[in-house]
Amino acid sequence: MTIINFIKKIKKTKSPIDLFFKITQRINTVLIFPKGGFTRYPIDIFMKKISHDIFSEMKVLDVGAGDKPYQKLFKGCSYESCDHEIISKETSAAKNTDHSFYCDITQKIPKPDNYYDLIICNEVLEHLNEPYLALKEFHRILRPEGKLVVTAPQCHGLHQEPYNYFNYLSYGLEYLFKKAKFTNIEITPLGGIFHLLGKVLNNSVGILLFRKSIIGKLLFYPIELLVKIILYLLSILLFYLDYFDKEKKWTIHYGCVCKK
Repeated sequence: MTIINFIKKIKKTKSPIDLFFKITQRINTVLIFPKGGFTRYPIDIFMKKISHDIFSEMKVLDVGAGDKPYQKLFKGCSYESCDHEIISKETSAAKNTDHSFYCDITQKIPKPDNYYDLIICNEVLEHLNEPYLALKEFHRILRPEGKLVVTAPQCHGLHQEPYNYFNYLSYGLEYLFKKAKFTNIEITPLGGIFHLLGKVLNNSVGILLFRKSIIGKLLFYPIELLVKIILYLLSILLFYLDYFDKEKKWTIHYGCVCKK
């Protein structure tokens, strides 16, 4: 959001309470480091790298796409997205549910064999009770030499309940990919233990500072602001300390690329 747009929003504010929440929301957004937070930032970087290898006319399927945060990276391609209509509505997982089609990817994806050049599956496998069946379908609809790009969590708390079944380790992901007959498997930790610590710290502070009542939010905001400034500085420190974790056996996510 630009400063001009933010000022316009303030001018439209009807009450002092609304004004307070809009200003504090803006401050809280500014005090997030890295951009998008430790959970989303590494996935954004990973996806940008993936998008460097695309070509025009490429057929791309974004599976479990939600709000389609990476659609803009594939502007030159024939981009399609899909989601599970019932689950996405039940969990409020996406505001923008205008997808190319809806289906249960563990049952049948309504596309012919050898159809897509690239399938993107971001933070979806943990929400599938039968992930192997979905991977089999991905393999079926990918063209020979087509790529599957997956991000999946190693350490992530419950979200979008009750449709949250698994966290993964690299060897478990490799096993599933091989079982589904994928090759050229590359699995990369997206950050290390210090990024994970940053995520846990941010989540912990969010729990401690949570206030339901408006009066509580008003009274405690000076303390909340001080804590968030300290957390912001700690987050910067942890972000760069992660350089020293070479093995990255503890991570928030894995980024995976494999071929049919």
